Amino acid sequence: MRITREAVLEVLGVPSRPALSEKALLRALAGRRDELAPLRLLLKRLVRDGVLEHRAGRFRAPARHAAAERGTRERAGERPPRAARSARAARPRAGSRGAEAPRAPALRAKRPPVDRSATTRWVGLVAPGAGKGRSARLVPYRDETPWSFEIGPGELLGARAGQVVVAVTSTAPRGERPRRGGARGPRPLPTRARVVEVLGRPGDPEADFQAVVWRHGLRESFPPEVIAEADALPEAPDPAEIARRLDLRDLPFVTIDPATARDHDDAVCVETLPRGGARLRVAIADVSHFVSEGSALDREALRRGNSVYFPDRAIPMLPHRLSGDVCSLRAGVDRPVLVVELDFDADAVVRRRGFHAAVIRSAASLVYEEAADAMEGRGGAIADPSLRAQLESLAALARRLTERRKQAGALDFELPAAQIVLDEAGRPCDVVPARRTIAHRAIEEAMLAANRAVAERLEEAGAPAVYRIHESPDPAKLEALGALFERFGLLRRSGVAAPDPREIADALRRAAGLPEERLLNLVALRSMKQARYHEANLGHFALAFESYLHFTSPIRRYADLVVHRALRGQLDGAGVARPGGEDRALGLARVAEHLSAQERVAVDAERDITDLKRCVFLRDKIGEEHDGTVTGVAPHGFYVTLDRWLLDGLVHATRLPRQLALDESGVALVAPRGGPRWQLGDRVRVRIESVDVQKGWVSLALAGGHDHRLRRPTARRSGSAGARRPRPSSR
Repeated sequence: MRITREAVLEVLGVPSRPALSEKALLRALAGRRDELAPLRLLLKRLVRDGVLEHRAGRFRAPARHAAAERGTRERAGERPPRAARSARAARPRAGSRGAEAPRAPALRAKRPPVDRSATTRWVGLVAPGAGKGRSARLVPYRDETPWSFEIGPGELLGARAGQVVVAVTSTAPRGERPRRGGARGPRPLPTRARVVEVLGRPGDPEADFQAVVWRHGLRESFPPEVIAEADALPEAPDPAEIARRLDLRDLPFVTIDPATARDHDDAVCVETLPRGGARLRVAIADVSHFVSEGSALDREALRRGNSVYFPDRAIPMLPHRLSGDVCSLRAGVDRPVLVVELDFDADAVVRRRGFHAAVIRSAASLVYEEAADAMEGRGGAIADPSLRAQLESLAALARRLTERRKQAGALDFELPAAQIVLDEAGRPCDVVPARRTIAHRAIEEAMLAANRAVAERLEEAGAPAVYRIHESPDPAKLEALGALFERFGLLRRSGVAAPDPREIADALRRAAGLPEERLLNLVALRSMKQARYHEANLGHFALAFESYLHFTSPIRRYADLVVHRALRGQLDGAGVARPGGEDRALGLARVAEHLSAQERVAVDAERDITDLKRCVFLRDKIGEEHDGTVTGVAPHGFYVTLDRWLLDGLVHATRLPRQLALDESGVALVAPRGGPRWQLGDRVRVRIESVDVQKGWVSLALAGGHDHRLRRPTARRSGSAGARRPRPSSR
């Protein structure tokens, strides 16, 4: 078994398993004697991050409370204060439209390890060699698996120690190398690497991007046969195909996207109906028309699973020929689409629904900000009165849909996010709050409604599909969440051990406007299970939907493409659609599992880049003092989210007085027999002590000594409506 983080946690990652010494663990992993050193390094990291405990020369998983696990960061294998560290660009991540909130936190399920057994291209750091002369070593950068290569003096290509490089080799790295004569043979084969490209220093945009792409095994380029298929697609729909579809080109469909959007895969059209009703049409690019099952395009899209978005670039699921051209719903261009048509009454209840293979011609391409101006009746760039009226109708319908979801117990997490602003060189120059307008909410409600309607249609027909499910949280975590709400006076208990969805939603609404609002939303989000793909419809807890799936983003999510094919099977009169092509080979269950895994890869890669950008931005701020809130606690310290940028760092336990431990509730670090106490929600003033770009760490220290806390707001009594603080006018 390889000496990897995953392998060690498989042996030690459960508190009930016995503690082991280094040598006993090496034997359990079937490791070699020369692998003891990299094992020690890995164990040191896991202990430092709080994933393992080291006592009396033995290692084991800490027996900590569930709430404590939610406070550890992602390197500890659990839920970090994800939203506190979120620093996305305006470009949404794959599936952000109509995406359910529980997709955001760090995913619990293990992401599949990258298989490097046949790797000959390595991305790492140049380090000084151990011997004499000018030899050097290639060591990991943004990769926790221990490995190294020797680089000869004439093979450096001018690279210097500390630079990120691309190197090639024909042998396995140290720690994974075969032995001559089998497992018990003589010394390992010598390994060497040759530098073929110098990328720059850690923190350089291209160096960081290439390192993250390599670490997570992302497919940056498309194979020639995929490009050939994409280039062969016609620019305009075939007249015969248009004739087979419902012609909706006279309707004023509009796309609403970020200003940086590279593709437009959805358009909406709203018209008013008698007695306060509304007809909503959601048109989605018919990618299934262009991507045939089993084709090279289809196989590559399935391998990728989804697009991956970074602050300065994207790795698309489909070549630009499709995503930015023939499938993009550009204004004034005929495009084949699948349309969901929903008639709502005045209470936003669906009274009629229809599904069509159609052709549309988008009337306008809008950005969120100008659409929001029109929706709120402000002046702006939109002069067409009919377009302004349609946008106002969309906003009114969205408000009613939001209210109905809240009444049903849907959870809407209010988590303001940070947006990293990049300069022309791709380096972070500022971090600002990400703006969320009424137009964002309106489009999300429209996509949610369409996704739900398609799920209900396919389920009623018994058509196989890939559903988006979100299961109920663990009761213990709900109990801990309820206790936290009670502590802040936000929950009226009714004798039930764990709060139900309506109680959680009510508590979060009561938190609106409080200083602790963001923290409570964050802790509630961490309490949720991770939404995932599944071949069976198991419902969606956070959205309070009995049926839900992803239909609205087939350009950037393969799950949506599977759903499009299932719906087309219904519309074409084929009866119950069977998975075909690549789907048939894997089966829907395996497709769903694969897509969930690929989503985890994308989330981890995006988080990696965010951490790097965060560190590059903050390394020029070392020594500065800032106010913040404790948003995570762990055996190795507590995490503070800085008010100014919504970025976070760690106050390590070694920088705190006395020996601290997690309390029974798992939400505070306390000193035994009284003394200092730091808990979730504490307001503190901290100093940025150090930044390690290579590791993605920001280290903080309490300013002004060991206990420089700000005044903590007094919690309200349950049900004291008069004590409610006004919601900020900007929200």
